[in-house]
Amino acid sequence: MKFLFTIFALFLFCKLCDAEEDFRVWTSSDGRTLKARFVEKVGESVKIKNTQGREFVLPLTKLSKADQKYTLEVSSKNLFSSPKPFDDLGNGGIIISSVKGKVSVTLPPRNSDSQGLKVVGRDAIVGESIPIVSTIKTGADSEANLLLTNGTLAKLGANSKIVLSVFWQKNFEPSAKKVTQLEEEVSSSRVALELEIGDLVVDVKKLNKDSSFMVKSPLGTAGVRGTQFGMSVDSKSTELAVLEGKVGFKDANLETKNVETAQKVIGAEGGASDVDDLPDTEKIELANAVADSKKVASKYDISRLANTVEGYATKPNYIVKSALDMELIWCPPGSFIMGDEGDAHPVILTKGFYLGKHEVTQEQYERVMGNNPSNFKGKNLPVERVSWYEAVAFCKALNRKERRVFRGWEFTLPTEAQWEYACRAGTTTKYSWGDDLDPKLANYNDSGLKKTGAVGSYRPNPWGFFDMHGNVSEWCADWYGKYPTGSVTDPIGVDLDSHRIVRGGSWYTGGTNLRSDKRINSMPSNRSHFGFRVSFQSIN
Repeated sequence: MKFLFTIFALFLFCKLCDAEEDFRVWTSSDGRTLKARFVEKVGESVKIKNTQGREFVLPLTKLSKADQKYTLEVSSKNLFSSPKPFDDLGNGGIIISSVKGKVSVTLPPRNSDSQGLKVVGRDAIVGESIPIVSTIKTGADSEANLLLTNGTLAKLGANSKIVLSVFWQKNFEPSAKKVTQLEEEVSSSRVALELEIGDLVVDVKKLNKDSSFMVKSPLGTAGVRGTQFGMSVDSKSTELAVLEGKVGFKDANLETKNVETAQKVIGAEGGASDVDDLPDTEKIELANAVADSKKVASKYDISRLANTVEGYATKPNYIVKSALDMELIWCPPGSFIMGDEGDAHPVILTKGFYLGKHEVTQEQYERVMGNNPSNFKGKNLPVERVSWYEAVAFCKALNRKERRVFRGWEFTLPTEAQWEYACRAGTTTKYSWGDDLDPKLANYNDSGLKKTGAVGSYRPNPWGFFDMHGNVSEWCADWYGKYPTGSVTDPIGVDLDSHRIVRGGSWYTGGTNLRSDKRINSMPSNRSHFGFRVSFQSIN
């Protein structure tokens, strides 16, 4: 119901934002008239629509001076209007392509049900993607190169703070083409950044006609269609410097100016200065910043951008019909610090995936596999005494039975990295609820139950997953092996070993085994107090 309400609200918002200009009488230079409304400015022409719905594209030079002025005013206003979503409600994001010095990111809670989860900043991870309403901050002598999923490049200077306030973007097909080969954006997008303080240099690819790009600051806003420019913001002023292209600038008095190639303007509380020539030293600084952003972005291809946009799309829970409506929750692309203090390392997950809201129940297992190996019987109890081989067989059976499986997608066990990412759900504490054990929050050997409990008996973690801590230990797809040193992307574990990974602890184990970072390994033929939950994901 919440998802349907969200979609309805966004639909209503789109309709409210789609207000058209009023009809007016347009006059040609030779005196002919036409009643029509403004649609958009197209280069040095204007598109208008008459009362019958027919559209015309007319050169501005063929219209009266009043119509030319009106066109420039309306198009300028549209350049600075709040970005509105596309029909598919898709979202883009930012990839941290490089960092120097102290760079931190603060991510928003995933949903309103995050149980009061405290939002804190952490060190940025090179290669990670961050969603809308995220904040990036740099310290002294620090900087960050950023890659937006529409292909835009940016460099954030020292002592700067920027917020990705809005990023609507249409989905697009992945490809091996490098982002540095782009001359136009990969898909239509509407972006609004807020530069609160510091320096930002941006290389915006040529935008589609239904796209927009804004950088807001306390004393001025830049609106562009495709250009290379820099903004420098402090408490008293905002400077806009254009290396290439044309940028609209709206000052604190809501007056607008056009700033073109090799020009700059300064906005202050009293308004904007006159447009001035850009000194050669500033041209060189901007050009060097753009070149540096291109260099570090050269390792990324269009597929990485496409996976991020697809992963940030709003997705309802996936229902597995053949397993008695088993419910799976979408996990978007992201990153986290995996492991404990001794072997902690950054992990980047470039693709989203679904994961079971609950551990697989005995009723679900018996419906799919025709048997129930559990020691403690009960249809809503988690299935247990399941080997790794049997958990994998269950996933393969779902692939055969489900008729709605997406092409290239499979039911499988989650990787160890995916499991810990979902278990942490944005937290950095020992357990998803904090650092202290509490028998009221999970089923383990101090809880008093002394057996498995019905799935969903304890409160969920911030992303809505139940029993990630305790009840039954859960198989993962990976072989057990030493963690790598340094950052890893989409890890799948070592190639071969004798043991598989088990996570989460159980009703039988001590509380330390419930920790989000705790690794257990076992022979894949072992059943013990083991169960599992199902993942559904794109398979390369």
